[in-house]
Amino acid sequence: KEPLTFTCSEEPKDKQTVDDILKKAKAGNWKIFDLKETAVKRSPRPPFITSTLQQTASSQLGFAPSRTMQTAQRLYEAGHITYMRTDSLNLSAVAIAQAASVIEKKFGKEMVEVRKYKTKSKNAQEAHEAIRPTNLAKEVVGMNDEQKKLYNLIWRRTIASQMVDAQMLRTKITAGVEDKSVPEFEANGSRVISPGW
Repeated sequence: KEPLTFTCSEEPKDKQTVDDILKKAKAGNWKIFDLKETAVKRSPRPPFITSTLQQTASSQLGFAPSRTMQTAQRLYEAGHITYMRTDSLNLSAVAIAQAASVIEKKFGKEMVEVRKYKTKSKNAQEAHEAIRPTNLAKEVVGMNDEQKKLYNLIWRRTIASQMVDAQMLRTKITAGVEDKSVPEFEANGSRVISPGW
Protein backbone atom coordinates (compact mmCIF):
# COMPACT_ATOMS: atom_id res chain seq x y z
CA LYS A 1 0.00 0.00 0.00
CA GLU A 2 3.05 2.26 -0.07
CA PRO A 3 2.97 4.97 -2.78
CA LEU A 4 5.84 4.47 -5.21
CA THR A 5 7.18 7.02 -7.67
CA PHE A 6 8.14 5.76 -11.11
CA THR A 7 10.02 7.80 -13.71
CA CYS A 8 9.43 7.50 -17.42
CA SER A 9 12.40 5.74 -19.07
CA GLU A 10 12.19 8.05 -22.10
CA GLU A 11 11.99 11.80 -21.62
CA PRO A 12 9.06 13.14 -23.68
CA LYS A 13 10.08 15.79 -26.22
CA ASP A 14 6.89 17.92 -26.12
CA LYS A 15 3.65 18.53 -24.22
CA GLN A 16 1.59 16.57 -26.76
CA THR A 17 3.66 13.41 -26.05
CA VAL A 18 3.32 13.98 -22.27
CA ASP A 19 -0.48 14.30 -22.56
CA ASP A 20 -0.63 11.21 -24.76
CA ILE A 21 1.43 9.14 -22.28
CA LEU A 22 -0.68 10.34 -19.33
CA LYS A 23 -3.96 9.55 -21.10
CA LYS A 24 -2.88 6.00 -22.05
CA ALA A 25 -1.26 5.43 -18.64
CA LYS A 26 -4.45 6.38 -16.78
CA ALA A 27 -6.64 4.19 -19.01
CA GLY A 28 -4.38 1.13 -19.20
CA ASN A 29 -3.78 -1.77 -16.85
CA TRP A 30 -0.43 -1.47 -15.10
CA LYS A 31 1.92 -4.35 -14.58
CA ILE A 32 5.40 -4.93 -13.11
CA PHE A 33 7.59 -6.15 -16.00
CA ASP A 34 10.84 -6.69 -14.16
CA LEU A 35 12.40 -6.55 -10.70
CA LYS A 36 16.18 -6.68 -10.38
CA GLU A 37 18.13 -6.74 -7.13
CA THR A 38 21.87 -6.21 -7.14
CA ALA A 39 24.19 -6.50 -4.17
CA VAL A 40 26.60 -3.56 -3.98
CA LYS A 41 29.38 -2.63 -1.59
CA ARG A 42 30.25 0.85 -0.39
CA SER A 43 33.77 1.24 0.84
CA PRO A 44 34.74 3.88 3.39
CA ARG A 45 36.51 6.99 2.20
CA PRO A 46 40.22 7.38 2.90
CA PRO A 47 41.40 9.47 5.86
CA PHE A 48 41.50 13.24 5.41
CA ILE A 49 44.06 15.27 3.51
CA THR A 50 43.95 19.09 3.62
CA SER A 51 41.55 19.54 0.68
CA THR A 52 39.07 16.80 1.69
CA LEU A 53 39.01 18.05 5.30
CA GLN A 54 38.15 21.56 4.06
CA GLN A 55 35.42 20.24 1.72
CA THR A 56 33.83 17.98 4.34
CA ALA A 57 33.99 20.60 7.11
CA SER A 58 32.33 23.05 4.72
CA SER A 59 29.47 20.71 3.73
CA GLN A 60 28.89 19.08 7.14
CA LEU A 61 29.80 21.83 9.61
CA GLY A 62 29.39 24.97 7.49
CA PHE A 63 33.01 26.00 8.16
CA ALA A 64 34.84 28.23 5.67
CA PRO A 65 38.25 26.76 4.63
CA SER A 66 40.11 29.41 6.67
CA ARG A 67 38.05 28.59 9.78
CA THR A 68 38.73 24.87 9.29
CA MET A 69 42.49 25.48 9.02
CA GLN A 70 42.58 27.80 12.07
CA THR A 71 40.64 25.28 14.14
CA ALA A 72 42.83 22.40 12.91
CA GLN A 73 45.94 24.49 13.73
CA ARG A 74 44.74 24.82 17.37
CA LEU A 75 44.09 21.06 17.57
CA TYR A 76 47.53 20.38 16.08
CA GLU A 77 49.28 22.80 18.48
CA ALA A 78 47.54 21.10 21.42
CA GLY A 79 48.87 17.74 20.17
CA HIS A 80 45.44 16.30 19.35
CA ILE A 81 45.86 15.75 15.59
CA THR A 82 48.71 15.16 13.15
CA TYR A 83 49.90 17.97 10.85
CA MET A 84 46.94 19.39 8.95
CA ARG A 85 48.78 20.45 5.76
CA THR A 86 49.23 17.17 3.94
CA ASP A 87 48.28 15.47 0.69
CA SER A 88 49.24 12.00 1.91
CA LEU A 89 46.65 9.29 2.60
CA ASN A 90 49.12 7.22 4.64
CA LEU A 91 48.39 6.10 8.18
CA SER A 92 51.23 4.86 10.36
CA ALA A 93 51.26 1.26 11.58
CA VAL A 94 50.68 2.62 15.10
CA ALA A 95 47.57 4.54 13.98
CA ILE A 96 46.18 1.51 12.12
CA ALA A 97 46.69 -0.72 15.18
CA GLN A 98 45.07 1.92 17.41
CA ALA A 99 42.08 2.23 15.05
CA ALA A 100 41.65 -1.56 14.97
CA SER A 101 41.67 -1.68 18.77
CA VAL A 102 39.05 1.12 19.07
CA ILE A 103 36.80 -0.47 16.41
CA GLU A 104 37.03 -3.89 18.06
CA LYS A 105 36.06 -2.47 21.49
CA LYS A 106 33.28 -0.24 20.14
CA PHE A 107 31.79 -2.29 17.29
CA GLY A 108 33.28 -5.81 17.43
CA LYS A 109 36.24 -7.62 15.84
CA GLU A 110 34.29 -8.47 12.64
CA MET A 111 34.00 -4.74 11.81
CA VAL A 112 37.77 -4.24 11.46
CA GLU A 113 39.32 -4.20 7.99
CA VAL A 114 42.87 -2.90 7.82
CA ARG A 115 43.23 -0.74 4.73
CA LYS A 116 46.21 1.05 3.25
CA TYR A 117 45.39 3.99 0.99
CA LYS A 118 47.61 5.07 -1.87
CA THR A 119 48.16 8.73 -2.68
CA LYS A 120 47.49 9.37 -6.38
CA SER A 121 49.50 12.60 -6.68
CA LYS A 122 53.09 11.95 -7.85
CA ASN A 123 54.63 14.74 -5.75
CA ALA A 124 52.65 14.04 -2.54
CA GLN A 125 54.50 14.45 0.75
CA GLU A 126 54.66 10.77 1.67
CA ALA A 127 56.70 11.60 4.78
CA HIS A 128 53.56 13.11 6.31
CA GLU A 129 50.57 11.10 7.41
CA ALA A 130 46.95 11.78 6.59
CA ILE A 131 45.18 14.09 9.07
CA ARG A 132 44.20 11.91 12.03
CA PRO A 133 43.85 12.06 15.82
CA THR A 134 47.14 11.42 17.62
CA ASN A 135 45.27 9.22 20.10
CA LEU A 136 42.28 7.43 18.57
CA ALA A 137 41.14 6.24 22.00
CA LYS A 138 40.06 9.85 22.67
CA GLU A 139 36.69 10.36 20.98
CA VAL A 140 36.00 13.87 22.30
CA VAL A 141 38.74 16.50 22.36
CA GLY A 142 38.90 20.29 22.11
CA MET A 143 38.77 23.54 24.05
CA ASN A 144 35.49 24.75 22.48
CA ASP A 145 32.52 23.57 20.42
CA GLU A 146 34.25 24.35 17.11
CA GLN A 147 37.32 22.26 17.97
CA LYS A 148 35.19 19.41 19.29
CA LYS A 149 33.14 19.29 16.07
CA LEU A 150 36.19 19.31 13.80
CA TYR A 151 38.02 16.75 15.94
CA ASN A 152 34.95 14.48 15.86
CA LEU A 153 34.82 14.76 12.05
CA ILE A 154 38.51 13.74 11.81
CA TRP A 155 38.07 10.94 14.38
CA ARG A 156 35.03 9.46 12.59
CA ARG A 157 36.70 9.56 9.15
CA THR A 158 39.88 7.90 10.48
CA ILE A 159 37.97 5.15 12.28
CA ALA A 160 35.64 4.54 9.31
CA SER A 161 38.64 4.21 6.96
CA GLN A 162 39.65 1.02 8.80
CA MET A 163 36.22 -0.62 8.86
CA VAL A 164 34.46 -3.18 6.64
CA ASP A 165 32.41 -2.19 3.59
CA ALA A 166 28.71 -1.40 3.87
CA GLN A 167 26.59 -4.02 2.08
CA MET A 168 23.62 -2.63 0.16
CA LEU A 169 20.91 -4.13 -1.99
CA ARG A 170 19.94 -2.01 -4.98
CA THR A 171 16.48 -2.60 -6.42
CA LYS A 172 15.20 -1.59 -9.86
CA ILE A 173 11.53 -2.08 -10.68
CA THR A 174 10.33 -1.72 -14.28
CA ALA A 175 6.60 -1.24 -14.80
CA GLY A 176 4.19 0.03 -17.41
CA VAL A 177 0.91 -0.33 -19.18
CA GLU A 178 0.26 -3.98 -20.11
CA ASP A 179 -0.19 -3.33 -23.84
CA LYS A 180 3.10 -1.37 -23.87
CA SER A 181 1.40 1.61 -25.55
CA VAL A 182 3.58 3.94 -23.45
CA PRO A 183 7.31 3.82 -22.59
CA GLU A 184 8.28 1.79 -19.54
CA PHE A 185 8.59 3.44 -16.14
CA GLU A 186 11.31 2.73 -13.57
CA ALA A 187 11.75 3.05 -9.82
CA ASN A 188 15.11 2.65 -8.09
CA GLY A 189 15.90 2.19 -4.43
CA SER A 190 18.48 0.73 -2.13
CA ARG A 191 18.57 -0.63 1.37
CA VAL A 192 21.36 -1.32 3.80
CA ILE A 193 21.88 -5.01 4.53
CA SER A 194 24.93 -4.51 6.72
CA PRO A 195 25.95 -0.95 7.70
CA GLY A 196 29.69 -1.65 7.95
CA TRP A 197 31.53 1.62 8.44
